[in-house]
Amino acid sequence: MARRTFILRCKRTLNECTRNLTEDSGPNVFQLNIVRLETMQRSLQWARGRLIDVTSADQLLGDLAEYIADVNTHSQHEQQPRSSYHAPLTCSGGRGAPHYRITREQLTFLKSCGFTYRSMAEILQVSIATVKRRMKRFNLNRSLSYSVASDDALDDMIRDIVAGNDQLGSEAVRAHLRADGVRVQRHRIRRSLARINPTAAALRAMSQRPQRRLYRVAGPNSLWHLDGNHKLIRWRIVIHGGIDGYSRLIVFLRASNNNRSSTVLDCFLNAVARYGVPSRVRTDHGGENNAVCVMMNIFRGLDRGSAIRGRSTHNQRIERLWGDMWRGLTNVYHNLFHFLESEGIVDIDNEMHLWVLHYVYLPRINRDLTAFIRRWNNHGLRTERHQTPMQIFVRGCLERQGQSSTAMQGIFSRAAQPADGTDAPTEQEQSTSQVQGAAMVDWPERVTVPQNNYTVDNETLEQLAAQFDPLGGEQRQLGMDMFCNVLSFLMTRRQ
Repeated sequence: MARRTFILRCKRTLNECTRNLTEDSGPNVFQLNIVRLETMQRSLQWARGRLIDVTSADQLLGDLAEYIADVNTHSQHEQQPRSSYHAPLTCSGGRGAPHYRITREQLTFLKSCGFTYRSMAEILQVSIATVKRRMKRFNLNRSLSYSVASDDALDDMIRDIVAGNDQLGSEAVRAHLRADGVRVQRHRIRRSLARINPTAAALRAMSQRPQRRLYRVAGPNSLWHLDGNHKLIRWRIVIHGGIDGYSRLIVFLRASNNNRSSTVLDCFLNAVARYGVPSRVRTDHGGENNAVCVMMNIFRGLDRGSAIRGRSTHNQRIERLWGDMWRGLTNVYHNLFHFLESEGIVDIDNEMHLWVLHYVYLPRINRDLTAFIRRWNNHGLRTERHQTPMQIFVRGCLERQGQSSTAMQGIFSRAAQPADGTDAPTEQEQSTSQVQGAAMVDWPERVTVPQNNYTVDNETLEQLAAQFDPLGGEQRQLGMDMFCNVLSFLMTRRQ
């Protein structure tokens, strides 16, 4: 019994150390896990001949010593400066010291991401004074002035952003304004929200958020979390999303009238074209993720965990995002559709009603999802020294530019080759990988959205497009008048 307990504890310690070293890096993480491994090594030396036979103990001690040596070697490498990029020095050919070659495009890109002078200097490995001089030379001086809009004008802007969503707080509104190029002090936004809706402001102040555990990922594009949100599935609307596990950068969000794997793959490919191919993805067991998992197993390899499938409770990043999206967007349409049902305006058993609902509100939901992505990717994270997800993603990529990791290959236009330097697979191996990859992800679709049986001819569609703009009207009206007008038009045509 004691022997079995000892072996299980050693196994658990080794698994925890391996997971910590894989998911995170840094001198503190390496040092703590090396201490645990050395403690386990001493325990094995004591158990040699007592709980474990000498031959087995010697073999375990040899393997453990080799593992500790590898960790020590990797630790020394990781303790070197992480940033692999620094501005190169160039000589003009004349007298004087060489100067740093910093282009206008580099500074413009860093400025667009919202980096401060200090952050720019750290990324480029130069002094803050050098960054300021180059910004002045290129006429790119950062505007530090706040908006001089009056309180009434600010209230109107915030009313358009909030649009009846009482759960939208000051930081979300501030991020939305910042994404639109409007800088407003935090205290002015809080006072404006209190003036617009004091009851909602008081309820937000009394709300409490649960204390969450830390979650770590190795770097940008190391792991994307994908999932589908079914809060609006009663009205045959599904929102598919993906988020980078390291930076919390939303890579895609789209509302659709189906839950097919081709739809998820289309969203995923659009995100890949923008941010690069991730090293791994994590999804649940839903059949709508089959196509993405097949692609990842073929593109990245089958035996490395390219597509991780498991319970939704282990898909932390995207599940956490759904809560923020509910407070920032989804609750508005959920309550609106229930209101339309309760007033007898919408009948979910009527195919025409659902067709009109999709015609009017799918473009609106996707427009608001785009605004939510901009707001989210530009809001400061308290646990990351108020850096935005976009800043964390960009900075993390620049710091790992020289690394041979799989996640960085697509971002910096490297050839698609194995990160460990092995030969590329042959055509036969690729064909075998495709067959095995498809077989491993053959999960049935658990949530099927029924197809709408109502059809509209081309002439009617042209008239609808000419007379009704689904995105028209005031945003605060939430499209209710547009829905009624389109429904009346179709009912008149049918008569």
